[in-house]
Amino acid sequence: MTAARAVLLACGVLALAGCGASKSTETTTGTQAATPPAVRAVDEPATVPPPGSVPAMCPDVPVPCQPTPAYAQKLQQAVTPEGGSKPGAIAELRLPARGSNARARLIAWRNQSGRLCLETQVDSVNGDPFGPCVPGPPCRKLCVHLVQTKTGGEALYLLGGVVASANDRLELTTDDGRLETFGLNGPSVPGFPGYRVFMFDLGRSLYRRLELLAHDQVVAKETLTPAQIRSLRCNESPPVQPSQGGAQPHECIQRPGPK
Repeated sequence: MTAARAVLLACGVLALAGCGASKSTETTTGTQAATPPAVRAVDEPATVPPPGSVPAMCPDVPVPCQPTPAYAQKLQQAVTPEGGSKPGAIAELRLPARGSNARARLIAWRNQSGRLCLETQVDSVNGDPFGPCVPGPPCRKLCVHLVQTKTGGEALYLLGGVVASANDRLELTTDDGRLETFGLNGPSVPGFPGYRVFMFDLGRSLYRRLELLAHDQVVAKETLTPAQIRSLRCNESPPVQPSQGGAQPHECIQRPGPK
């Protein structure tokens, strides 16, 4: 396992949008919308790793696993760019808390079926492709990617993806109970005006719940269960191999959390 890896919570888990001048995000409650993260539109060439080069995620278990050959083949076909369509970075989020030059980029392209494919990069860390183009339960109004960088106590998390444009705000509840509310006025996705970009640096936090709202109505929601959060925390450190006499990775994942 490498010292930096991406963790993808496949289509059913997330997607978000954001933009605006560089301003600190406010913690809010109720219906007040905070200043969006400082995400800006860009138009830059990008290279994405081939499918399978980044560990895929098992269904309902947000840790890397080995996909079945059939799914791997479907994924390869689904994320192949349409003729003439090349992946390109469409949005960028500076990460001053991680370093003066640290940044995250959202990469997008159109697949051969005309569907949107996405990938999030955090510095040199890539995630697997995700988005409406990926086989399986489709992500529609809320489609995001959780990227983990570094390991152990230094592990950091970032959300990147897209949300349906015809909504007002996104409410994010962290695993320690904080509520963040964001207005959704980020850049539109080129060629897919029904989506806007959202990116947010979670730092050491994980999200517990995401709710996309329109006129005070929840139109899409994603959650991480306590078991999923524990498995992600467990996966922050490289699992001890059996030859080293330590616990098996699945034992860590199944271990109850603190009461």
